[in-house]
Amino acid sequence: MFEGIIFSSQVIVNLVSGSINRYEFTITFFTKFLIKKYRECYFFVMENSNFKRIYTMDEKEDELVRILQDAVRELYNSVTQKFFVSEEISIEKIS
Repeated sequence: MFEGIIFSSQVIVNLVSGSINRYEFTITFFTKFLIKKYRECYFFVMENSNFKRIYTMDEKEDELVRILQDAVRELYNSVTQKFFVSEEISIEKIS
């Protein structure tokens, strides 16, 4: 939720480099209000659990970017934790 609007979006994740733990996230909005007021799409790069800085127009867009990055970080942590836990369980069953 941002500015009282519940919005939906598409998130695409690309692993760029496993050695430096670098991921790229593309977030595309489906809500016309946010597209008109800000951007249709945001592109974030995360290395070693930290996002690279992106340029924003004002404090409200800074807030939107923080909300998006927090959500992406939470999603990333949830997915990687589930994936690695599942992988470990599978390896133990095979052994």
